[in-house]
Amino acid sequence: MNNPITGLIHITGEPDTGKTTLAMACGFKPEEIVFFDDDLKTQAIADMLAEQGTPFGVYHNLTKLSLGKREIDFHDLVIRLIDELQPGKYKAFIFDTWTRFENTFQPVVMKNPTRFKEFYSPMGAIKGAEMWKASFDYEASVIDKMMQAAPLVILVTHLKDQSIGAVKTGKEVPDCKKPVVEKSRIRLWLRHNPDGPAPIGLVLKRLSKVQAGPNGITPINVLPRKVNPCTWERILSYWTDPIGERQPDPDEMPNDFELSILDGVLTEDQKDVLHINRIEVGKPVEPPVPAPVPEPSPKPEVLITLDLLLDAFGPEKILEANTGLLPANDEEVLKIAQILGVA
Repeated sequence: MNNPITGLIHITGEPDTGKTTLAMACGFKPEEIVFFDDDLKTQAIADMLAEQGTPFGVYHNLTKLSLGKREIDFHDLVIRLIDELQPGKYKAFIFDTWTRFENTFQPVVMKNPTRFKEFYSPMGAIKGAEMWKASFDYEASVIDKMMQAAPLVILVTHLKDQSIGAVKTGKEVPDCKKPVVEKSRIRLWLRHNPDGPAPIGLVLKRLSKVQAGPNGITPINVLPRKVNPCTWERILSYWTDPIGERQPDPDEMPNDFELSILDGVLTEDQKDVLHINRIEVGKPVEPPVPAPVPEPSPKPEVLITLDLLLDAFGPEKILEANTGLLPANDEEVLKIAQILGVA
């Protein structure tokens, strides 16, 4: 299988749906793949490949290598291993799972403020938000470095409970941060498939390619919102015969439950397109039924801080809610929390 797709791919989804399998089956020989394993599952596969004489080009068991290491030390270890890779030598770089390493960027920025001084304003009141922004920029730069090592980078994450403030909403969301969302070329949410062993793939961010014609460069949508079965063979069949502007077939449209998943992840514009497509293929559109949220029992008062709001919503939402400024005192923090529906 020849895989022409390059860039960053994010794979997430339900447990045991084949996220690692889909990542490894990306169409390249083991010796062309770099595999950073932080999920305790791939060591046995790496051993089998080595016994067969076809080992991974690079394989690192990060769980084993990081035993006894502190968070910052783990971060430095992974950065050193990335720096050791020869640019352009490999075809694919798989990091499974990305989350533990991703969670080290913000502590590294906090511990080394002078290293990231160019991101900061001299105003101390907004330093916390700018530290988050610096951590996002730093993470994006590391992803760029990984894409220099291999043209295809696949990051695997699990799902996590969605929380607003300290309250769980009852929904699950991909366990990743803004840089992965923004830099991904494809984002796939894998689900168990009742009709076969290969998973269903809900497409959170669709792949596109361009073609040049008499009217200039035209972007083409490659994938529908649902890929069934979600295998590389199926994905690459759309690459050669993209969905483009045609109306999706019924089996390429999410069902009501899958639509409720996408409604919690897609942007408003993407949701509008998805609902229009369902109407045009003759499926009734019903509002997604939100997952039941248990009645909260009386709980102690939670102190709402700027850091808590930043963790829950990110700096952009805070700025948007406060006319482009970050709250400078507790009263303003409470006001923003009320606007965002937390207090």
